[in-house]
Amino acid sequence: MTDACLQDLAQLASIQSFAQDDVLGDGTYIVSEGLIGVMRGADADRSAVTALYLVGDLVDLHPGPFDAMDRLVALRPTRAVVFSAQGFDAAMQRHKELALIACANLKRQSFNLREHAAELYIKAPDQRLAAFLLWLEEVTGASEASLGFDLPMRRYDLARYLGMQPETLSRKIKALVSEGAISQRSPSRLVIESRSALETLAAGLRRVA
Repeated sequence: MTDACLQDLAQLASIQSFAQDDVLGDGTYIVSEGLIGVMRGADADRSAVTALYLVGDLVDLHPGPFDAMDRLVALRPTRAVVFSAQGFDAAMQRHKELALIACANLKRQSFNLREHAAELYIKAPDQRLAAFLLWLEEVTGASEASLGFDLPMRRYDLARYLGMQPETLSRKIKALVSEGAISQRSPSRLVIESRSALETLAAGLRRVA
């Protein structure tokens, strides 16, 4: 982006921190640390995580188009650059390069949402978990460092995102550890030991207990 665009954004933005489970208000967010999810449901016990926003993602929450049961929630301690929706829209009108960046970001998110919806409909829990772990390794760059990655949210929230019960998720992770496909450095930190095993699983060519 040009210096003029960056200066314009700096005047419009504020940097805010959110604790885990904080509900975010209306506005436009750029995630700089942590993880934001869209939760759908009347209350916390009957909600599902329907979308994830990682570091670098643009999250545009206008009050109109969103269903009343949707809310943005910090799934872990999170920092974000925050704009009013109107301010960010005005900045995009003034700076073409910002509009192009925002459009590319939203297109990628739209693709991810379509892929996730398709996986929930056509894939078994084994396939969903394997595909998610492979995707997470890619977006975190863990494959290059071989140091593994942290699960981006609590297992309870991850289970809801993947469309399975928390007990099922824990059982599947234990099975992958037992067969050597992954190793577990801590309750939340995983290392992929065999990409081929996960790729075969994600393709539906085999199952785990």
